[in-house]
Amino acid sequence: RRVTVRLDDVPPGGALGMPEEGVAVTRDTGGAVDVLSLTCTHLGCRVNAGEDGFTCPCHGSTFDRHGRVTHGPALEPLHHLPHAQESGLLRISV
Repeated sequence: RRVTVRLDDVPPGGALGMPEEGVAVTRDTGGAVDVLSLTCTHLGCRVNAGEDGFTCPCHGSTFDRHGRVTHGPALEPLHHLPHAQESGLLRISV
């Protein structure tokens, strides 16, 4: 399944959370984009996006804005999802 997002909808230095799709798109101030799964790598709960990263409501794991674990019990980072940029659009494989 594919999801399409306008790159203009992702603020530089910020993120666009799409909980209904289970993904978050981050964009650094230089314009580099990354797409993360919102599924916790501990036991599969849906993580919540916040200003500084992501938090799992089930067991308290936290992840930075790049998906790296900052506090367990999760041991693995959030999964990065395949995506491609084309004509101002971001096409995400979910």
